[in-house]
Amino acid sequence: MSKINTQSNSLHNIEFVQDISSETAASYSGGAVSIGAAGPTFDSSAIGADIVFHKDPNGQGQALGLSGDVLTANGAAGEFVNIGVLPDGGETTFNDTVSSIIVNRGTWQFFTDDGGGDTGFLAPGSYNLGANDDRITSVKLIRL
Repeated sequence: MSKINTQSNSLHNIEFVQDISSETAASYSGGAVSIGAAGPTFDSSAIGADIVFHKDPNGQGQALGLSGDVLTANGAAGEFVNIGVLPDGGETTFNDTVSSIIVNRGTWQFFTDDGGGDTGFLAPGSYNLGANDDRITSVKLIRL
């Protein structure tokens, strides 16, 4: 798994974040909500999502997938996205319930509040959140 993040606040430098092995990542399961060009849809694995939030460690439990293409124009940095609110204004159950994250594409910044609070950066990889378990409220795409 490549670690291309060059940010000084990379979660790879913080002890409480754990990479998940390829074998564990391959066994992920649970229902998913994907937010894509056609709006939110349910699927079994958030296929095609650039970042996937899971409610349980090791990619288990319900999942919420976001596509950076929907959040940006021409691959530019995105806006803050509250993972507890869908684009149509409906609510999700993901605010302060995320335990693991899979980044398939891009570099993302996460926040413990709506656009602020404690923060960290994630490059492509699979992560258990450790000390940030059940604290993630919003996310921002840094680059695709």
